Amino acid sequence: MKAPAGLLIVSGLRREAAIFAGSGARAICGDAATLRAKLAELASPPSLVMSVGICGALDPGLRRGDIVLGTEVIAKNERLATDSFLRHELARNLELAGRRSFLGSFAAAEAPVLTAEAKAKLRAGTGAIAVDMESSIAARFAAARGVPFGILRAVCDAANRDLPTFVAAALSADGGVNITAVLAGLIQRPGELPLLLAAARDSYAAFTALRCCRSLPGLLHGVGSVQLR
Repeated sequence: MKAPAGLLIVSGLRREAAIFAGSGARAICGDAATLRAKLAELASPPSLVMSVGICGALDPGLRRGDIVLGTEVIAKNERLATDSFLRHELARNLELAGRRSFLGSFAAAEAPVLTAEAKAKLRAGTGAIAVDMESSIAARFAAARGVPFGILRAVCDAANRDLPTFVAAALSADGGVNITAVLAGLIQRPGELPLLLAAARDSYAAFTALRCCRSLPGLLHGVGSVQLR
């Protein structure tokens, strides 16, 4: 997949960023503070910003591995729209490659949404179909610089799926996963082993979907023209 010139990929995890980095694309990852610092330090402004990675489903109809293209990010009372042309081109190119995608709003979260109950409450309050922690940061950055913005994410945990309570503690500021923290959390809460195993299966499906997208030679075909509109 050849990336358009000036493409910036924004992700939470190093594993996500590594999938889409290269071929002309810059990729940054980390928690909110790390991402803001990296964005502020960019030597040259991008011409196109995309939030790429995994997400949690809020819509009960979404399943692990589903590809979601965001129409907007809802952050409290703020709505940050994605570029309609970019969204259309991504959806069209995925369809041409035989990959189905879903369109809808993303809710912004400051921490992982761990329970099905919390996801249902967030969906009721926002109408969003998915949730992630990085898209709002990327959207504000793109809006401030007047460049097109898009979201392409793969569903990891379904709307009815609970996550282990120690997930947040296992995420490092630089986008890594602290295995020691995972093991410590499991020792403290051995009853959450089934949740951890389910999360591992969900993660495998989501990252497989992202790698499939990355391998499509035509995925970003034409999207560089959004900067010329």
